Amino acid sequence: MSMSLQIDAAPTFPLCPIEPAAHIIGQKWTLQIVYFLLDSTSMRFCELQDRLGGVNPSTLSSRLKMLEEEGIVRRTQISAIPPHVEYSLTEKGRTLEDVIRAVTQWSNTWLCGRCS
Repeated sequence: MSMSLQIDAAPTFPLCPIEPAAHIIGQKWTLQIVYFLLDSTSMRFCELQDRLGGVNPSTLSSRLKMLEEEGIVRRTQISAIPPHVEYSLTEKGRTLEDVIRAVTQWSNTWLCGRCS
C-alpha cells in the first residue's frame, strides 16, 4: 500500500500590499478620472474627455469600464432625449479622496516647480 504525502500549497499573496491598488490606480488616466469625478455629482463621457484633454476615447472607455468593474465608478443610463450615460463615484470610489489629496499635495510640493 502506497501512501502519498499531500502538501497544501501556501496561499499566494501579492509581493507588496500596494500591488493590487497600484494595478488599478496606477494605470494612465485613472487617478485623473477619479480626481475630476470627485468634484462632480456626475459627468457625461464627453465632459470627462474634455476635462482630461488628450485622452483617447477608447482609452477613456476602457478605464471607465475597469473602474466600474472594480466598484469605483457607477455608470448610469439616462433616459432623456437624447439618451446619454453619466458617470459618478461610488462610495468606494469616494474613499479615494484622501489618496488624491495626498498625491496632489505631494505633487504641489515636489513637482509643480517643474510645471512653470
